[in-house]
Amino acid sequence: MTEQDQYWQQFDESFFKDGYQLCDVYLSLGFTKENLFAAQKQLYKNIDELIDTFLNRTSLEGNPTACKKGCSFCCHQTVLASPYELFYLADFIQNKFRKDPLNVIIERAENKKENTSKLKLNKLLNHKQPCPLLHPSGGFCRAYQARPMACRIYLSSDVKSCKDDLENPNDDTIFPKLYDMPLRAGRMMNEGFQARIRKGRETNLQIFENTIEEGFLTAMNDKAFDKWLNGNNVFRKI
Repeated sequence: MTEQDQYWQQFDESFFKDGYQLCDVYLSLGFTKENLFAAQKQLYKNIDELIDTFLNRTSLEGNPTACKKGCSFCCHQTVLASPYELFYLADFIQNKFRKDPLNVIIERAENKKENTSKLKLNKLLNHKQPCPLLHPSGGFCRAYQARPMACRIYLSSDVKSCKDDLENPNDDTIFPKLYDMPLRAGRMMNEGFQARIRKGRETNLQIFENTIEEGFLTAMNDKAFDKWLNGNNVFRKI
């Protein structure tokens, strides 16, 4: 194993452990929706603070992020999220929006779901369509505080690469120029978080991912969380 391989192995283990221990602090008090959401909120807070520190450093080094409010190229791609993220997102949406704007979001989600639910994984990952939570005129996320981990760690140093990726969905040679560190840290924290959820009596929980549009629609059902907690397949496996 090379020195670089050893570094990344230690990096992965450290952030996995952080995610696991963070989740354990809350779920050791009891596996309830309230405790899970509190853990989820803290997980997002921790990764956001880490990213802020990272981006401050990259800016000082002359490699600032291209991401800013109003830039929404990445908000047209498929985003996959875990059940606990989707329940957290659904709760946020239901509490934030009144009937009319909520119905608009639901309608947009249903429209996107109609397209994406028919696609196999390889086609799904290349599908480009605005997220139902993207503000139609402002170019910003309407559920920014509750957005999934995948959205938080998707940070680019080159806006042109994001634009090119959006405009050429079937060209597998085009990739957004993303920062590796936030991607890796967020993924490992999420994996550690999930490992704690699976521990003990919660081992029968279904943790497979679903799309944002299909997932939060499912999670908005009043009985969905309890069914999931009891080990039922609430979300469709992609």
